Formats: sequence, structure tokens, C-alpha cells
Amino acid sequence: MRSQLKAIHLYLTGYRGCGKSTLSRLLGSRLNRHVVDTDELIEIKAGATIASIFDAVGEEGFRDQESAVIAEVAQRSEPHVIALGGGAILRDTNRELIRQSGWVAWLRASPSTLAMRIAKDTTTNTRRPPLSKLGVVEEIETVLARRTPLYQAVAHASFSSDTVELEELVDEVFRSYIQWQSTGD
Repeated sequence: MRSQLKAIHLYLTGYRGCGKSTLSRLLGSRLNRHVVDTDELIEIKAGATIASIFDAVGEEGFRDQESAVIAEVAQRSEPHVIALGGGAILRDTNRELIRQSGWVAWLRASPSTLAMRIAKDTTTNTRRPPLSKLGVVEEIETVLARRTPLYQAVAHASFSSDTVELEELVDEVFRSYIQWQSTGD
């Protein structure tokens, strides 16, 4: 049992379109913490979109940059709210570092919900590369089949973002995080 609150990062993980970026900003405001979106930080450091980075150095090169950003952010002494890229959990070292330096909320949504949200995001085609030659829903299902066990392994708690109202989801994640901080449960 912890006798006082532990200053620790709050990470949000999940597939693209599950609400990590939006939720991170709202939780950052609620917790009065800085917010970092690792995909945005990678783009700022590279001066290029993720799609351009994939084109220039391939997925492995992008994952190297992603790992470097995660390592940098995880070392920050002041607790942050951190929205991770959907594939940040692919490397063992990233998962270990994330778990050691923070509390992790996995945001889940159905493939059809994710496809709808991705389609509504006008920046998806220019900023995010397709991960396969499949159609959108098929790609989501295929990628989720591989990533779901990794999300489960790293998460302290999971939350459905399918039908819940955004403010309710913020409340659920906030309460769970605060409870974990104060009790370790």
C-alpha cells in the first residue's frame, strides 16, 4: 500500500482512432499536467510526418525514433499525460519502460468504430501510413489480432471508447488512475 500519491506518468495506449490524443488533452487539463503525444513529438523532431518517415527509413527506422522519444519522455521527472502511438507497444523495451515509469490505460474500440473515426480524420491520409495493403477494417482486425496481447500485457486497466461519452471516459480513466496512485490496486 502506498501512503501517499506517487508521482508517475499516465500513459494512454491503443489503436489509432481510439481517442488517445483527445483524451490525453482532457486528462492533462484535469490533472494539471503537461501532455505529450509521442507521434506529434516524433514529427516535430523529424520535421516530417509519420508517413514521410516511414517512406524515408521504413517502419524499423520509425520504430527506432519512436523508442528514442519514449525513452526521453519516460525519463522526465515531472509526471505527464502521454498519448502513445498505436505501435509503441511492439517493442519489449518500450513496454518495459512504459510499465516501469507509469500507469497505463488501454483504450479499446471495435474495428468498425476505429475505421469510422479514422475516415473522419482528414489528416490520416497525409500523416499516417497504411500498415498493410488490406482494406481499412481488415487492416484493423489483422493488426489488432497481433497487438491485443501486447496492449493487455502493458495495461494496468482497459476502457472501451466505443459508445461511452467522452467526459464519462475521462472520469473513468481519472478515477482508476487516482485509485491506483493511492492504493496501488
